[in-house]
Amino acid sequence: MIPSVPGDRARRLADFLGDPLRPDGPLTYGRAVADDRRERFPGASLDALHDWGYSAHQVPEALGGRLASLEELFELGRVVAGRDPAVAVIANSPVASAMPVWLAGTPAQRTEVARSVLNSERVALGLTERDHGADLLSGEVTGHRTEAGYTVNGTKWLINNIRLARFLCLLVREPDRQGLRSLTLLLIDLHELPSDSYELLPKISTHGIRGADIAGIRFRDARVPASACVGRPGRGLELIAQALFVTRTLVPGLSLGALDTSLRCTVDFLRERRLYGGLAIDIPFVQDELAAAYLDLSVAEVVGRTCVRALHLLPDLAPVSSAVAKYLVPHLVESRMRALSTVLGARYFLREGHWAGIFEKMLRDVRLFSLFDGSEPVVLSALAAQASCLGEPDTDHHGADRLFAPAGHPQHPLGAHTFPTVADEDPVTAGLEPVCTELTARAAAEEDTDLHRAAELLRTLGGELYAEAERSIDPRAEAGQRLGDRYARVFAAVCLARTWLAAPDGGPGVPAPWLAAGLVSLLRPGTRMGRATSRSLCAELLRLHADGTSPYTMFPTDSRGSEAP
Repeated sequence: MIPSVPGDRARRLADFLGDPLRPDGPLTYGRAVADDRRERFPGASLDALHDWGYSAHQVPEALGGRLASLEELFELGRVVAGRDPAVAVIANSPVASAMPVWLAGTPAQRTEVARSVLNSERVALGLTERDHGADLLSGEVTGHRTEAGYTVNGTKWLINNIRLARFLCLLVREPDRQGLRSLTLLLIDLHELPSDSYELLPKISTHGIRGADIAGIRFRDARVPASACVGRPGRGLELIAQALFVTRTLVPGLSLGALDTSLRCTVDFLRERRLYGGLAIDIPFVQDELAAAYLDLSVAEVVGRTCVRALHLLPDLAPVSSAVAKYLVPHLVESRMRALSTVLGARYFLREGHWAGIFEKMLRDVRLFSLFDGSEPVVLSALAAQASCLGEPDTDHHGADRLFAPAGHPQHPLGAHTFPTVADEDPVTAGLEPVCTELTARAAAEEDTDLHRAAELLRTLGGELYAEAERSIDPRAEAGQRLGDRYARVFAAVCLARTWLAAPDGGPGVPAPWLAAGLVSLLRPGTRMGRATSRSLCAELLRLHADGTSPYTMFPTDSRGSEAP
């Protein structure tokens, strides 16, 4: 069964979409591969999602939509990405593109964009340029102030849905401003611009997510009214940073959907595949790889869910939690899917046959998620720059308790708070020493040497992280990248341990050796787990598969929450 979420809408969506293995219909594996092969925009699948009400989940409840819980949207995105990541990217683009409007738009802007999204119109976000990439401050698209508003010139590049959009959130540089206050965000209604003031550029071919319409736009003296400004003039970079905290935290849900489907596809094939006089599923190496994939999927799910809850419950932590989620979950998923392709063998390379050849498409598509809204080096640099918050001596680790409680909690509506651009403290990682102490006590009570060693490893690497965070390190240098990676892994390990410790009856059915293996996989990537743990994890995975459980989950969420309308 699908893990419960507030209102259980993820289950309802999956039931509505039906069996992805059926030969015809929207959001089936066959349709996904066929659309991908033709680089065809997945219109039928998107129409089906809109009919179910997916567009409404891109719009806050206060504006007539159904977006109240980002954790719920995270799970819905996982369902869609598990069928076709390209559809998931397009279907979730309104919340990603309109997030600056939801956070800081005027009542009129928010109402107009909400009405547009609910009517299934597209919204696009124009940030990057061909020559500058993630270096937004070097952008050359300008917005000259006039008495009536702005005159826009220049070209933005790699914009999802720009050729289909009505509204465009556009980041422009005001030439009369300098530094961090030189960028302003404009909400442009393309339907209101004269056709000769802008040009939509041809679709750009990509290796994955082929059905998405990714292109660019060129402006020529486009006149935009002053009312188009989103937030305050000159505060565009700050607003984009806040919006990215949300979208970077939601993207990992798409990664989880892709890995879940790829793992189920692999298990299904290997259960019937005969090699060397027996079943492939009985080969020890195969079992080890499947167990490792199930473990990493479960670890990544805990990390992603904790970080998306933090957006509601600990918004001041968003600069840290969003970077952890955005770096670590896609990183774990990509690495594990490459390993699964080796286990699947030549079948992974085929775009036909077993499950319509969906694995090969998933493997290509999932690589976008580590690039989306900031590549790994960009996100690691951002995380390294936040590491100074670890030095706050009076941080209360109990401030993060609500993130790990198994029961649901009331969540603040989107837009009811703002996100700081710098985190002052980190109550999650501040709980490292109490967590290690409790794990050690549990290990002694259960006479579990693996858990004891994992707790000591976490204590050691956590201490090294705190010592490293006290030094002055350039976040963009190699040392800064290593610091960001260490921070993400220690933060994630604490999340995993605190989730296990907070569950009633000593963990939600998760044995201590599995927890120990998860901690080691985070803190010492590449370490092979013990054979006994591997066998037990693989046996549990095969049980879930035989029961029809989808997606796989080791840490089911609590079903209590808001009721679905």
